[in-house]
Amino acid sequence: MLLVTAEQMREADRQTIEEVGLPGIALMENAAQGAARVILEAVDDLALLDVAAFCGRGNNGGDGLAIARILANQGARCTAYLFAKKDDISGDAATNLAVAQRSGVEIVEVADDKALAKYEAAMAGHELYIDALLGTGLNSPVRGRYAAAIQLLNSLGRPVLAVDIPSGLCADTGRPLGTAVEADWTATFGLVKQGLALEAGEYVGELTCVDISIPPKVVESLGVMAYLLEPDLAAAMLNYRPADGHKGSFGHLLVVGGSLGKSGAPCLAALGGQRAGAGLVTVALPQGLNQVAEIKLTAAMSQPLPETSEGALAGAALPVLLDMADQRQAVVLGPGLGQQEESAQLARELASQVKCPLVVDADGLNALAGHLEGFRFGGQIVVLTPHPGEAARLLNCSADEVQADRASAARRLADLSGAVVVLKGARSVIAQPTGQIWINPAGNQLLASGGSGDVLAGLIGGLLAQGCDALAAACAGVFVHGGAADLAQADYGQRGLAAEELADYLPEAFAALEGEGLDLDENEPE
Repeated sequence: MLLVTAEQMREADRQTIEEVGLPGIALMENAAQGAARVILEAVDDLALLDVAAFCGRGNNGGDGLAIARILANQGARCTAYLFAKKDDISGDAATNLAVAQRSGVEIVEVADDKALAKYEAAMAGHELYIDALLGTGLNSPVRGRYAAAIQLLNSLGRPVLAVDIPSGLCADTGRPLGTAVEADWTATFGLVKQGLALEAGEYVGELTCVDISIPPKVVESLGVMAYLLEPDLAAAMLNYRPADGHKGSFGHLLVVGGSLGKSGAPCLAALGGQRAGAGLVTVALPQGLNQVAEIKLTAAMSQPLPETSEGALAGAALPVLLDMADQRQAVVLGPGLGQQEESAQLARELASQVKCPLVVDADGLNALAGHLEGFRFGGQIVVLTPHPGEAARLLNCSADEVQADRASAARRLADLSGAVVVLKGARSVIAQPTGQIWINPAGNQLLASGGSGDVLAGLIGGLLAQGCDALAAACAGVFVHGGAADLAQADYGQRGLAAEELADYLPEAFAALEGEGLDLDENEPE
């Protein structure tokens, strides 16, 4: 599914109106009819339902007025609170204002703070609300009457339909601009806005994309660079597993990491690689931790390596690791590695010389911080898997800056490194150096647990070992990882899933993706 920026959507509207010749009022009517259907399908009985539409002065408000008129025609009692004077409304919105009035919609002007104070109690007394205050063009924090109206909507505990986008939400980043409506449903128009896919559901609620008759040739001209990661695409990216295959057919994954106090991380990555279907997995770690690995890993091998006096991997391990990597199909570098300078230098040298596909995670990424510009990886297939803090260190900025625009941060890091980047978090972003991004809708708060990222690194590494390319391994790995958490939610609710337990759900998630009858696309827009 294509995801567009606010600018791209404006261009699509412009071309459709000015070049194709479909009037703006027709687009607005198509949008309103589709949004009204969302309510009609969600509400058992519309007759005498008390509906309020909070309408801004622009086209978003015009959409809200049209929706109110459609619902009034179906028997609802509709009031439109207009956050402007009637005489200030122009264009298609003015047309819908006039039609709504003649159709029995009560229009109440809330044109200033005094009017807001006068009508606030009445505004709080309805059964269902339409949020048509602010559209996709918002690019600064919400203030004044609009902020007060949003806070009122959020305080009422009554169902809200957001028109095109929840008011206050940035259409490109999915972040609230000061404050934003917490909608139960969002009916977005024409194409799904990128920010709606990046937002994890606190504001958007159930998302529906309404067809408003934007022609395909217009969509093709937009130069879209963002996509929603859907089950069919993720499934198509998985490697073929022949029925007569054996462990040698499905690759040998090498996991490099571990340090004193962090022996679990490389073991979890190994488990992720096994669950991905890698034929063989070996964990290379400091020799003092080898016994721990031997106990924890019953189906994977371990390789003890020279260690520093503090129990981390020593530089002397490099020749052995390079030799091992030459005989493996993929390497995961970094889980539990620690941040001693000797280990960090080892990680940089290994990353610059390993020829086979490589995943760099955790302290492997920290080792690259301050060194990434101009850094040359030894191989052509590289995936970086940072969380926001690690991405911030690599980009020399703050984690808040990364989170403020996750899509841009992932793109910048992919461009800087030349690698495929998985920026982890709610709605993980996968970015290519060419600028394309994929946003993952799968997953939930159960993944907010130490070790889940190690499992993901191993999962991606296991897919690389089986012959997937960097983008395919990243996209399929992230989707299945999130799908496993979605399956686990039925058993665990919102908390308490340990990373090794997450790995137990991976086979079921793969089965769901590969057509065994389970549904992993509940988070997708209709």
